[in-house]
Amino acid sequence: MYLNILPLVAFIKTLTFNKLYNGFLLRLSYYFSRLLKRQILWGKPESLSVEPTNLCNLKCPECPSGTNNLNRPRLFLSEPIYKTLIDDNKKHLSYLQLYFQGEPFMHPKLCEFISYAVKRKIFVTTSTNGHFLTTDNCKKIIEAGLQQLIISIDGTTQDVFKKYRVGGSLDQVINGIKNLNQAKTNSRKKLPHIAIQFVVFKHNEHQVKMVKELAKKLRITDVRLKTAQIEDYENGNELMPQNPKYARYSKTESGKYVLKRKAKFKCFRVWNASVVSAEGDVLPCCFDKEAKYKYGNLEEHTLNILWKGSKARTFKARVWENPKQFDICRNCTEGLSRTWF
Repeated sequence: MYLNILPLVAFIKTLTFNKLYNGFLLRLSYYFSRLLKRQILWGKPESLSVEPTNLCNLKCPECPSGTNNLNRPRLFLSEPIYKTLIDDNKKHLSYLQLYFQGEPFMHPKLCEFISYAVKRKIFVTTSTNGHFLTTDNCKKIIEAGLQQLIISIDGTTQDVFKKYRVGGSLDQVINGIKNLNQAKTNSRKKLPHIAIQFVVFKHNEHQVKMVKELAKKLRITDVRLKTAQIEDYENGNELMPQNPKYARYSKTESGKYVLKRKAKFKCFRVWNASVVSAEGDVLPCCFDKEAKYKYGNLEEHTLNILWKGSKARTFKARVWENPKQFDICRNCTEGLSRTWF
C-alpha cells in the first residue's frame, strides 16, 4: 500500500458520484451476466487506453512497433479526435492511460493531451522507455499535471539493458529520471508518481535485486516486476526466465508451454474498458495490437455507441463463450488478476 498511496490518493481526488455510480453499474451488470448467462451491459467505459502514436525510437524484439512488424499505419493521433473523445466521456471516465503501442513522448502534443484530461478531472498515467525525459520535457510534464509515469528499465547495466531495449541507453534513462526528480523538487510537486517497470527475461532475472537498489538510489519507491509477453511461446523461447516466479508461461508434460491462467474466467477487461488506436479505431483491449477486432472508428461514431454496438456485443459474447478462439485471447493475462485501479 505504501508504494501506491500517492497515485491512489490522486485517483480518489478525481472520483465523482457519476464515476462511482458508473463503476457500480458495470460490476453489477458483469455479475448479473455471469449469473443469468446472458449479456447485460450497464454503464460506460471507466478505463481507457489511448495511443498517442505507434511510432517508437527503440527496436525491442517482442514489440511489433519496434520491429516494424505492425501492420497498421504509423502515425500520430489527431488532436480533434482526442479532445472530442475526452469531452464525450469525462463524466464517467475514471482512468486514462496515454499509451498502447509506440513511445507516447514522440507525439509533439502529448503534454497538451495530458493537461486536457487532467483539467477535466480524469486520472492520467502514461508509460515510457525514458529516452525523452529532457529538462524541458520534465518541466512540461509537471505543468501538465500528470499523475503517474511508468518508466521501463529492463537492465541495470548497459550490456543487459540493450539486449531487449535495442538502441537504448541506460544512462540516458537514468539521467531522465534525475531530471524529473529535479523538476518535481523545483516546482514543489509530488506528482507525477514515478514507477520503474522491470520486465523479467532470462538475461536480466539476475538483476531483480539490483534494479530495486538502483530505484532506491534514484529515490523511487515503486518497482514493478512484470512478466514478459512472448508471441511465440509454445515451444519455449530464449527470453523466458528460468525462475517460474517471473514466468508468464509454464511447461507441460508434453514439453509445450502454456499461459498460466485460470481455466474458467469471464473477461472483465472487455467489460469495463477499451482502447483507442492512433487511427481512432476503438478496440476491445490492449492485446489487439493489429486492430483485428475493432468495433469501429471515432470519426464514424462516438465511443459509447461503438462500445455497445453490435460488433462489440458479438465480440464480448464470443470471448465469454470461448476465448481460445481468438488469437489475442490465447496470450492474454486476464484471469491472472484483476484490478480497478
